[in-house]
Amino acid sequence: MRLFGKRNISPLEVDLHSHIIPNIDDGSQSVADSIEMILSLKKLGYKKIITTPHIHPRYPNTPEVIMAGYHLIQDEIRKRSIEMEVEVAAEYFVDEVFSEKLERGDRILSFGDKYVLVESSFVNKPFFFESVMFDLISQGYKPVLAHPERYEFLEGRITWLEELKDTGVLLQVTIGSIGGYYGSEPEKLGRTLLKKNMVDFLGSDMHRMRHLAFLEKGLKSREVQQAIAEGRIRNSEL
Repeated sequence: MRLFGKRNISPLEVDLHSHIIPNIDDGSQSVADSIEMILSLKKLGYKKIITTPHIHPRYPNTPEVIMAGYHLIQDEIRKRSIEMEVEVAAEYFVDEVFSEKLERGDRILSFGDKYVLVESSFVNKPFFFESVMFDLISQGYKPVLAHPERYEFLEGRITWLEELKDTGVLLQVTIGSIGGYYGSEPEKLGRTLLKKNMVDFLGSDMHRMRHLAFLEKGLKSREVQQAIAEGRIRNSEL
């Protein structure tokens, strides 16, 4: 597929990490914002978006709130006759509250074959993260760690990520990181993870339109294009 001018770029047809439901987290702030982001992803070759609002201490969304926003977006897509498949899950912050949800058997918003997108503090390594991942896996879920390249506590080291992968945790790198949006260190670590074949999924993590240029740049990168061409990225399974 020819994208981004004259170069032949292999697109990702499925995105599994975005924040396009309006007014429930730090992503879209209006339906108009949401539609603009959806159309921008469509132009990049995406055919399906799995949007993942935060469930986080700062944004304590519930499945009911998220589903209401999802239906709002679905209605708007139908009204505008936009050819885009949209599904919904969530990005869960791993803390005591999330652990308690698992213990109670609360509804967990997953995608695909029971994949669950999770994140942790960027600054401090959570001391009970591994035990929560074990609980998720024990309940039949497949945890996917969002944007591992951005965790400052790793200080560029990948040992912890290697250990997580050995236990069954999957990794999702943000394409905009490869495009330089979050700075040189996340870009470097993201490229390293791709080169070492540790990346299972790639996500846009679209919050707003200013992410688009970095998403395009990341998609064009040698590491991303090679990973897609070699079939090492699992987005198409979704």
